[in-house]
Amino acid sequence: MRPFLALAFVFSTLAACVGTTGGDVVDFPVAAAGAADATAGKPYELVNDRGWHVVLTKAKLHVGALYLDQSLPVSGAQNTSCILPGTYVAQLTTGMDVDLLSPAPQRFAALAHGTTLPALVGQVWLTGGPIDSAVDATPILLVEGTADRAGDVRPFTGQITISSNREQQGASNAGANPTCKQRIVTPIPTPDVTIQHEGGLLLRIDPRLLFVNVDFGALGKFSSGYAFSDTPSEADPMSPLYYSQPSANLYQNLHSAGLLYRFSWEPELR
Repeated sequence: MRPFLALAFVFSTLAACVGTTGGDVVDFPVAAAGAADATAGKPYELVNDRGWHVVLTKAKLHVGALYLDQSLPVSGAQNTSCILPGTYVAQLTTGMDVDLLSPAPQRFAALAHGTTLPALVGQVWLTGGPIDSAVDATPILLVEGTADRAGDVRPFTGQITISSNREQQGASNAGANPTCKQRIVTPIPTPDVTIQHEGGLLLRIDPRLLFVNVDFGALGKFSSGYAFSDTPSEADPMSPLYYSQPSANLYQNLHSAGLLYRFSWEPELR
């Protein structure tokens, strides 16, 4: 895979941080995990705020990169560049598919690089290639399961990509809302995270929060069952790919920086 084109700015920023703040430079392990109360190899059950009982048999999220920052970034809704300014204290640029139905830490193949300094916020990059690429066919989120409520049983599947399908009309004007911004989840609060010489960084992702305010009763119907749409431009209510309430909310929940993702420093992670 060719390197992230936009990362040179981040690399130089982190190097400057290391050279001027006095923190020790360290390489450390990073892992990601699903719900803490899940059982590996078994479906995960939840009831969402719409009263749907959901049995998840698959929930996989592709994490492309992770960053810790000492600065609160400017809101992504403003006309800023894709790489937001800040003082980066840690970075991991090797991606991985995370099984959200397993509570066990799943190690990224490479070590992260950072400094022994506290972080204010974290970033999760949802990309399978260069952050500024117009096209990225990587399945960022895959879900399968069954939802039921009051006798209405709906087996469902879903796939989310963040590619040209997420381009917004007028987004090219003044750099507003480019696709790359939709691939960066931030700011994720990290008030208790400080890089240390021993231990590692854990990212925990709670699959329950993917289905907040998701009305499975509005899912598109296919011959094989129901499915979330990955086509935001589909406005025809008669189409199975109609981008209705559940599809829009699943995608919105994926970007829930304050809830879905939790960073912690784990001394026993080695």
